[in-house]
Amino acid sequence: MISMLKKHSIVYVEDEPEIQRNIAEYLENYFGKVHLASDGQEALNQYSTHRPDVLLLDINLPNIDGLTVAKKIRENDSAIKIIMLTAFTEKEKLLKAIELKLTKYLIKPVAPKFFKETLEVLSTELIDHPSQFLKLSDYLIWDKEQEQLTFEGNKVMISEKNQRLLKLFIHYKGKPISYEKITTTVWDNSYHLDISIDSIKNQVCQLRKKIPSLRITSVYGEGYILN
Repeated sequence: MISMLKKHSIVYVEDEPEIQRNIAEYLENYFGKVHLASDGQEALNQYSTHRPDVLLLDINLPNIDGLTVAKKIRENDSAIKIIMLTAFTEKEKLLKAIELKLTKYLIKPVAPKFFKETLEVLSTELIDHPSQFLKLSDYLIWDKEQEQLTFEGNKVMISEKNQRLLKLFIHYKGKPISYEKITTTVWDNSYHLDISIDSIKNQVCQLRKKIPSLRITSVYGEGYILN
């Protein structure tokens, strides 16, 4: 079950370098991507850029505390899995953390056994409730709820036809899409128009130029595929 974490990314936030280094090495054994931050503001920046599936952070952070970081992220992302690490056991902090719908609240230092158990729980949650963000590349991310594309945390503006084409590619990611399917999806009144193959190729070309990191390849005699 834990092996499925290799398909996912995590932002780990810790302001103590030695602790950060040790836990980061541990996390790299399980996650496909591990992004690091040393304070609350950096954590928000890393989240905005990478849209991770998991957030692992300490409550006591410089600049912006961990609870505030989690709250800000949770306002617009109901699916991200959050694990809170802290040396504190105050009842007030625990209650605030519970309100953030955490996957787990762990008291430091965390024994390897409990960390492994947390990863098991995390794996199950990621299967049952996947992220609202689809990673098309390291920095190119599609928000499934908002239907918005971002690159390095910035919105990518494309034409209406390109938007329809992109949504079609994402819906059938990894599967060939025929010219006919593209035509009926991208052009609303395609039944009343004679849409040529060249018109389709032009739309694909525009999308490729606008988003170079999008891996669209042609399928001979059939159409295109987003890999």
